[in-house]
Amino acid sequence: MTAARRLALLLAAGLAGAPAAGAQPARPRPPVTAGLGVVAAPSPYAGVDAPDLTPVPFLNLELGRFYLRGVEAGYRLTQAGPLSLAAVVQPRLRNLHAGDSPALAGMETRRRTAEGGLRARLRAGRWHAGLRAVTDLLGRHDGQVVTAEAGVRLGGRRLSLSPTAGVEWQSTAFVDYYYGVRPAEARPGRPAYAPGSAANPFVGAAARMRLGGSWGLFGYLRHTWLDRAVTDSPIVDRSVVYSGVLAVTYALSANRGRPVPPESPTGPPRN
Repeated sequence: MTAARRLALLLAAGLAGAPAAGAQPARPRPPVTAGLGVVAAPSPYAGVDAPDLTPVPFLNLELGRFYLRGVEAGYRLTQAGPLSLAAVVQPRLRNLHAGDSPALAGMETRRRTAEGGLRARLRAGRWHAGLRAVTDLLGRHDGQVVTAEAGVRLGGRRLSLSPTAGVEWQSTAFVDYYYGVRPAEARPGRPAYAPGSAANPFVGAAARMRLGGSWGLFGYLRHTWLDRAVTDSPIVDRSVVYSGVLAVTYALSANRGRPVPPESPTGPPRN
């Protein structure tokens, strides 16, 4: 049984055994917003200079225990005061094509995928911390990713800033899929490479600005230091990468003037 299937069975059991929504403490519901964003994810691969720009829809809504935040879909399993646990699904936008640069000629395509798993959040006033563990759902990299982060929300209703810091651990299967070089892909100057797992620290900041009427702006920028398991790859020529998103949003609900929780919407899709 694959890791994705095992995770799906665990999530199904969690959903069946989760306490009823009426038994949970009442939570303030954030405004319903919709918008369009662009994700910028410069590639770490050798010879690829142009950033990968991907348009994505941005939604922020809650329907009972189900929610959409940015491009993350989730189902809240439990809510115990400031601590919540949810099942989540979100895209992974990293990809590689042999035609992206001469340095990648002869490489097999590495594809985008969707990842799902569990996400725990803890809120204490303006501070928040999170732990996310996901696995590949489409059989692309067949690996797992665990992310731990903490941050604080600054500002008020019209303008807010949420700096964060954390680390993302990537399993051997994940790193090998996106940064490994298989024996059949080896070339002069590009030896075969089978990396281990990686732990990539990062810092980031999300900014939200209310414009006139129901319009708003959301931006996120993240700086990641790549582990040596990644930078030692012969197809990688960067030790740090930046990623970010800029979205224009429109509030659809009557409570659009209320501030949005610090974790909503999320940062850019994982790359």
